[in-house]
Amino acid sequence: MKLLSYEVKSSHKDEFNFPKINFNKLNLIVGNSGTGKTRLLNTIFNVSSMAVQKSSFFLGSWEITFEHNSINYKWIIETDEDEDENRWIKKELITTFSETENDKIIVKRNDENFIYDGKEMPKLSKKESSISLLREENLIAPIFEAFSLIMRRNFSGSELETETSYQPISQTFYSKLKKSKDLKDLFESNLGLNCRLYFLSEIFTELYEEVCRQFQSTFPFVKKIKVVDADKFGFHYPGKVPVFALKEDSNEDWVPLSKFSSGMKKVLLILTDIFILPSKGCVYMIDEYENSLGINAINFFPSVLFEAEIKSQFIITSHHPYIIGNVPVKDWIILNRKGNSIFSKQGSELEERYGKSKQQAFTQLINDPFFIENIE
Repeated sequence: MKLLSYEVKSSHKDEFNFPKINFNKLNLIVGNSGTGKTRLLNTIFNVSSMAVQKSSFFLGSWEITFEHNSINYKWIIETDEDEDENRWIKKELITTFSETENDKIIVKRNDENFIYDGKEMPKLSKKESSISLLREENLIAPIFEAFSLIMRRNFSGSELETETSYQPISQTFYSKLKKSKDLKDLFESNLGLNCRLYFLSEIFTELYEEVCRQFQSTFPFVKKIKVVDADKFGFHYPGKVPVFALKEDSNEDWVPLSKFSSGMKKVLLILTDIFILPSKGCVYMIDEYENSLGINAINFFPSVLFEAEIKSQFIITSHHPYIIGNVPVKDWIILNRKGNSIFSKQGSELEERYGKSKQQAFTQLINDPFFIENIE
């Protein structure tokens, strides 16, 4: 799955309108506070949820183009609501497109008709997307899979604590994963970090060792790492409960994951995510990646992305000078806002001008008129 472009026109007074934004493999969303960076990630994730499950619709229209399994798709959807605020799908269009062929219509849907692959469908729920309704049909199944491959990390609230909590190992899942050796199964498992690292150490040894190598490279004071049983720490849970633990240079005691600093937890979680992303690739989004990270840990993410041969697409937001300065200008997406309308500028529009200057790219960005223009 790779997002190609995304556009939102909201019909709700409290929601933002986003212009057409084009995406690369790596995308750094920048802009002053309040310009809609988090909202952009949220709305992409929410629309993906709307595509694959029965969830509350958002009011407005979306146009999304994306690539999956070497096929380009366009999904246009418009929602509406009645006086009781019940929402439904008013219009929906799904097509494939290419430079050499005319668009092929897969789904065309409105208040009166529902056409799939040129055939009239029986009356189906207007409170569920055609992608969800027809997910087992040959033309829709890859689209359903594509939207299932959008992942967001938002480190506000209790997400870190939830991800690093302890869980027992399911022997049924262990047997399935050992047989399939398919990272997609682990990616879709919704298991916490301790369990995922346990399965990596048992079944995907090389990936586990790479996660550990990158983690220790970021935190050189960590001298030993291993997955141990929870009983070692006096945690008495039913079943087999794995705990990722470390030893530091200055301490002979093993430290369980629950006692790691928030920055160490976050780095380990992101590294584990990156190395279990499905081989087909997914869309991985991180909001304000640098939050809770010390200066020693800020730089690990760009280096991992540039070194590792990963097919996935990354969309991250950041204010940090190091991140902005180490992501190519062509991969920036700069946002500004006037009321509920978001305006964007692609980094490719600035690349030639910024590239000719000896100033650091971050300095140029924060002095760019588009960046510093006040929010209205």
